[in-house]
Amino acid sequence: MKDNYATSLQVEDLIPLDFFIGYTPAELRQLIPFLETFHYKPGEGPIFSEDLSRKGIQLILEGEVHVIKVVSEEVGIVLATLRRGEIIGEASMFDEGPHTSSVEAVEPTRTIAITKENYERLVREAPHLGIKIANKAASILSDRLRQANEAVLTYAIWSKSLSQNPPPSSWRWYGPTAAENLTVRDLDAENPEDS
Repeated sequence: MKDNYATSLQVEDLIPLDFFIGYTPAELRQLIPFLETFHYKPGEGPIFSEDLSRKGIQLILEGEVHVIKVVSEEVGIVLATLRRGEIIGEASMFDEGPHTSSVEAVEPTRTIAITKENYERLVREAPHLGIKIANKAASILSDRLRQANEAVLTYAIWSKSLSQNPPPSSWRWYGPTAAENLTVRDLDAENPEDS
């Protein structure tokens, strides 16, 4: 839900966030009119939905979100938990395709958004700021790709190890939880599957 917080957004709100390291106070003041803020409550629906078009990037001011890969209508895998200062939707800076995962608030969350429209306006009016934002988004995207590659490698090694040395038949397999920080979560919390 969009709110009117952007009108009271101050340079002091942005300075502590790692995303804005290297920005001068004057640059932050120049950037503020291009920002929008949103507030999300847990359970009110996704911030981003997998397979829907990208609308911009958001930086978490407060709160916590889960990045989820939908496996079926009832099940999703929590790929990451993100908190204050972290960015979501960074790929929208470079790709017009749909989101590859969904993002949901798990506690009351407030974000600063740079919509595609505002980013395009920023590039026209203050190109140096547009370049700074794109460079930071590219750096974050690169880091996340590196982490994903490491997780895939870890999973491949683990999977190969299991195929060569299977666990005892008395073990029960509960799903793709072996990779570090990967958990399976029921997307329909009101109607959980029977155990």
